[in-house]
Amino acid sequence: MPGRYRFSFPARRGHSDPWFRVGTIDVTTTVLVTALCVISIFVWAIDSALWAHTALLPSEVRSGQLWRLLTWPITNNLAGNNAIWNVISIALFWYFGKQVENQIGRAKFAWMLVLIAVIAGVVASGLDVNLFSIRSIEVALFVVFVAQNPRAPFFFGIPAWALAAVLVGIEFLQYFADRAYELIIVLLVTIGTAVWSARSFGMLPDLHWLPQLKLGGGRKKPAKRKHSGPVVVEGRWPTTPTYTPMQDQAAVDRILDKIASVGMDGLTADEKKQLNDASKRLRKKGD
Repeated sequence: MPGRYRFSFPARRGHSDPWFRVGTIDVTTTVLVTALCVISIFVWAIDSALWAHTALLPSEVRSGQLWRLLTWPITNNLAGNNAIWNVISIALFWYFGKQVENQIGRAKFAWMLVLIAVIAGVVASGLDVNLFSIRSIEVALFVVFVAQNPRAPFFFGIPAWALAAVLVGIEFLQYFADRAYELIIVLLVTIGTAVWSARSFGMLPDLHWLPQLKLGGGRKKPAKRKHSGPVVVEGRWPTTPTYTPMQDQAAVDRILDKIASVGMDGLTADEKKQLNDASKRLRKKGD
């Protein structure tokens, strides 16, 4: 089967394109981080000392090993009673990470993960808390997904917001029962950074109270066209509306701006139909 394991880059680099392809696998940010998490489990099984070089150990960070602020989420193992939960966390990170990445694109999602890891890592280092595992980031992405789709149905039709309230609540109760107050703070910071960065990258439009910082360049708005003067139309008005290329282009630009902000799923049925109809008319006009 020639070409099955071929390495290639996509012909174009659009919003939803992968970084590269290995055979038939599209390597997105989510896939890349998930693969690194799985690899770290094998590294731990082979040599736990080598595995520990990527975990966040506050004393090592303070001694200058700053890369640990970035690598701790991909440092996963199967030790103790949490082995199955670590595997589940990696799977859930892949699922919810894919949903978020589809909304904001591979590059912004990569920056989002960097912000979460570094900010949470700095706080954990200050509180003298060891960090490893993708679990806290997976929880944070789940919260972002729920904030974007609060009424999405899950098991037995349970709405996403109710499931999130239960699962995240259990997470906090477990830390509280263990008197691990530092971990509660780190988890709050992780969730807060995820929500803040998702909002700044164009998600969560309903959270108007949350400041939206300019963290990444979105699609630039087209320059407004200047008219040299009023347009005078003589004669009877047509019984059916007429369209001009300028009107269609303005409609397409407005809808494209919305796609860049909230993604294709954010369009209404009427907007999708309007985009399709306008595109057909523009193509016919060009012919």
